[in-house]
Amino acid sequence: MEICTVCGKTCLGGFEVYSHEKHGVPTVVVDSTPDRNFNVCDLCNDTICFDCSQDRDSGYCNKCLARVR
Repeated sequence: MEICTVCGKTCLGGFEVYSHEKHGVPTVVVDSTPDRNFNVCDLCNDTICFDCSQDRDSGYCNKCLARVR
């Protein structure tokens, strides 16, 4: 269970990981569940819900987003 580091609310959904072969090459796929409402920051690994995120498509928490912009 993930908790938003900004508001403290419990986040929903998660990630599914599966593997398959495409043209004989093993591939690992990480996909989100349809109900996922959070990101895990690509830089610091903090969890942030979409409601608190300044840019949910960036993959960063708000603190790291400010650093990279």
